[in-house]
Amino acid sequence: MVLSSCSLFTPEEHVPAWIHIESFDVVDNPEVSEGSLSHDITDAWVFIDEEMIGIYELPATIPILEEGERRLLVGPGIKVSTVSTLRDNYLFYRGHEEVINLQKDETLEVFATTSYRNEGAYTYEIVDDFESSFLAFTKDEQSDVEFVRTSDESLVFEGTGSGVMVINDTMDAAAFRTAENYNLPAKGKTVFMELDYYTDYDLTVGLVIHNNGYQDETVDYLTLRREESGELKWKKAYIALTSVISGAANPIDMYPYFIAQLNTSEAPSSGVVLIDNVKFLYQN
Repeated sequence: MVLSSCSLFTPEEHVPAWIHIESFDVVDNPEVSEGSLSHDITDAWVFIDEEMIGIYELPATIPILEEGERRLLVGPGIKVSTVSTLRDNYLFYRGHEEVINLQKDETLEVFATTSYRNEGAYTYEIVDDFESSFLAFTKDEQSDVEFVRTSDESLVFEGTGSGVMVINDTMDAAAFRTAENYNLPAKGKTVFMELDYYTDYDLTVGLVIHNNGYQDETVDYLTLRREESGELKWKKAYIALTSVISGAANPIDMYPYFIAQLNTSEAPSSGVVLIDNVKFLYQN
């Protein structure tokens, strides 16, 4: 006679440790002339011992199925060209690194910091921070509106000045561009334009590209949406220009432009367009 029995074993439940990341802080890198430290870091790209755990919208409390000392790396994530569904680990920011001690069912607060990467492989070209009377921007030839610097504290984002167009219902066109052309890298090199902005109008951002041996190109690239609340809320834009520039025929130089859409049904009869801290960032 053979006796047999069955036993039901319940595997030990995996109890995670937790880390909480409220936000990122961007700090100055003394080896870099990076301009303003304004930012809109929305996501955390989390790695433990070089293994990716996931991408989390901040603030986030994140489960980790590890214990003990581990190497944590958190990449600062942004919305590319203000598109909420297009997220990336921003190339020009350093990741936050530290060794952490994980304990089951305990939450560890992580104070994530980042800074712009060292120059050398990367270039940060300040277009205008509006801290002096010199303006890098000018109104477009077809514009009815002047582009000026304002020191009105109610309109300034940070520092002592911002750039502004003041628009009313007698105006048919409002547009501005950089006064100079810029030689930005093509051939797949990553190129971004950063700026802080507020606009009462949908604001089209584009590039005029001068090509060697080919017709010049004008590209309406994206539209920064107007603020509908009526409150003056500044926003940060990380505008990816890589595909536009690398897709050009044979670029020599180029300039960005901005067009306020005055003739849409949502456009108010009067309002402002404000910008600050405009800079190009690119790989060398």
